[in-house]
Amino acid sequence: MPLIREKLIPLVISLGIGLILISPLPYGNVEIWSVSFFEIVSFMTFGAWLTGKILNRRIRLVQSPIYIPMGIFFLLIIFQTVPLPNFILNIISPHTSVLWQTKVEALKHIYGSDTNLSNTISLYPFVTREKLLLYLSYAAFFVVVADYIRSTDQIKRFFWIIFTVAITESVIGLLQYIASGTEVPASGTYINPNHFASLLIVIIPLFLGYILNLGAKQGNPRSRWEKKFKIHISSQPTLLFATSLMALSLILSQSRGAILSLVASILFFYVVINRNKKTVSVKWLLGLFFLVIVVYSLWIGLDPVIEKFSASEKDLPKRTYIWKDSVNLIKDFPVFGTGLGNFSLAYTMYKNEAYWPRVYEHAHNDYIEFAVETGFIGLILIFWAIIAFYKVAISSLTELSPNRDPLRFYLFLGCISGMFGLLIHSITEFNFQIPSNTYYFIFLLGLSSSLLIRLKKGKTHSA
Repeated sequence: MPLIREKLIPLVISLGIGLILISPLPYGNVEIWSVSFFEIVSFMTFGAWLTGKILNRRIRLVQSPIYIPMGIFFLLIIFQTVPLPNFILNIISPHTSVLWQTKVEALKHIYGSDTNLSNTISLYPFVTREKLLLYLSYAAFFVVVADYIRSTDQIKRFFWIIFTVAITESVIGLLQYIASGTEVPASGTYINPNHFASLLIVIIPLFLGYILNLGAKQGNPRSRWEKKFKIHISSQPTLLFATSLMALSLILSQSRGAILSLVASILFFYVVINRNKKTVSVKWLLGLFFLVIVVYSLWIGLDPVIEKFSASEKDLPKRTYIWKDSVNLIKDFPVFGTGLGNFSLAYTMYKNEAYWPRVYEHAHNDYIEFAVETGFIGLILIFWAIIAFYKVAISSLTELSPNRDPLRFYLFLGCISGMFGLLIHSITEFNFQIPSNTYYFIFLLGLSSSLLIRLKKGKTHSA
């Protein structure tokens, strides 16, 4: 039993987290087989974690301000799939009730008057249940990451896995761009270059935080994992070079929203760290970072990127047409939405402004899509969770000293900056509909929760 508890279970959990961190490699994890595979990995990892907790007779969740709003959010999604009496559905969502009645009348002409359908808030409850399962895998992943990753060795182990994935994606993206004669935007293993860029938005600030940690006066000893595999690339110049390479790949994706979101995340990084009077200035780091990117850019050439930005005024209305149609959807399903995962189905009935002969699966704005699918209740719960998390995170960063634990302090700053960048990019993209990018966001959310707990404990002990 001690062997299972102390060796086997931690090994299974580490393998599970590591597998999920390489989820971007199979085309951004958007195909049915890969989505199902990583769902299973997430639940198996959670099962191993829970088994370990039961054996240790101690089940306790890491403190986080997101539990209450997200718990209510999951209850909302479950409620969307519960069959309701028609008179209740007619009260809480009249347009949904009308649609169900239309379905019944149409089917009666085909199958007879005995046709009966379950009245649910979700227009297609099967899809909502399917999407709920995916969201539960995100929740399970968060719980495991937040509780399991504690030691410096664990932090660095997963950091280098992320580094390997990021540099692999970036190099593939650069080769795509160069080999095509600058005709094809960098997209790594992703189908859509915008979502490739979204992954790098999340990761780049994390590396900037690690570079600052390396420059801290106290420094950090090499972890057992680094010594075992003889990793010698953890120097500031080397990591700065690699991180700048990732940023260049993001730029060469020609994703205008991603480029602006990266700038926003780095600006957030700079503003937050400057609020802490105990930290050293980061102007030199950011200055070098941008200088290396400029040199890279001049060497490879940015003409296609510049042309893409010049076409913004012409391209932007295409997405605003989708948003206008979506607003009409929200007006008709304001409180509970159309059901999680039902944007594409519902949008086909309201498509008007976007007159192109296409089927739109997403709104190209995560917040509008959440409002369509979960109503204002769901959107408010999501913003509640985001605001509550950042309120705690920023207030904590201004009080904590990086000198006591520079690794956790600067990685925490990198986590919340990368998450901030993705939240900004989601205004013009559907990042949270891409499972691999969502897993990375959840990983940083869980890691930052764990880092904050240890930072506060260090402050208490030193006091």
